[in-house]
Amino acid sequence: MTYALTVLRSTLLVSFSFSSIAFAQNKPADLVVTKEERALYYQHKDTVSTVASQCLKRTWKTHLDFFNKYGISKYYGDRNPAIDTREERLEIIRRVGAPASIVDELEGISCIGLTRDCLKEGFDATQSPVLKNLWARIDRNTIANGTSGVVLIQHLQKLGWKVLYWNPRPDLMAKWDAEEPAILPGKPVNWNSGITNEFGQFVYHPAWGMHAMRYDAVMKRDLYYTIRVDDKHTLVGFDKTLPESFKAAPFFVGTAHAGYHVFPGTYSKVIEAHSMRRLDSIDNLEVGEFNPLAPGGAPRWTRIEKYRSGVIAIPPQ
Repeated sequence: MTYALTVLRSTLLVSFSFSSIAFAQNKPADLVVTKEERALYYQHKDTVSTVASQCLKRTWKTHLDFFNKYGISKYYGDRNPAIDTREERLEIIRRVGAPASIVDELEGISCIGLTRDCLKEGFDATQSPVLKNLWARIDRNTIANGTSGVVLIQHLQKLGWKVLYWNPRPDLMAKWDAEEPAILPGKPVNWNSGITNEFGQFVYHPAWGMHAMRYDAVMKRDLYYTIRVDDKHTLVGFDKTLPESFKAAPFFVGTAHAGYHVFPGTYSKVIEAHSMRRLDSIDNLEVGEFNPLAPGGAPRWTRIEKYRSGVIAIPPQ
């Protein structure tokens, strides 16, 4: 495929992804969870959380073992246009000297994809047809609404998950808001359509920044976009010292940049996947303590994505 066609394909994919996310964030999730389903979930909530946590840990170990053996990530970014065909992935495998036979062992992954996969394992482990069906409906509705972390968290909240707004340093919000539109020097911000780089890859979302605006909405109306915030204190202003109460959550789902990035975790440790990384990058998956401003903390920043506030959902205890 020519460079021009690759850029065109990437740009179209990016434009579709952006519009879907924007649409999802401005309408409430429309899935109905019955009282009976919620009650049944509550009976099996520990199984769901335990198995989802085990899934995260297993995926991280598999990632490390595979990469250390082959120099290739088993989990490739499923939005990276440079590796979205089998032949493109095979070319990279050959280049690093790994056996071509591993190409069909590779699996596409993304931040929300890892989260959905592990939640599915948790719901399936209950062996309840009702809960398996419930998760299938939640997942389908999340996908139908732009595969948005905002929508996923709204659905989990219907099952009794508690939503916490997180913002480690509200006193720095004006600085953050001033910095984010200038992340790409010389690139004007188009607040209507986002920004793509020279490869047509999506690198800036118009909902990034606006930390002060979201903070104001949470504090005055208990709303983060269309999500009702249950707790606006525990994870606000903690700087680099994480509250002990948060560390007890066996599983959690967090979002940043208004649902653009989703980071699952267990007992305060984030295990996150990335959909645009290189196939030969060990950082396709990353792990770290939930502590966005601390060195080595998570969710992990990049040159163009600085995750500084958002929401986190934790299951009922």
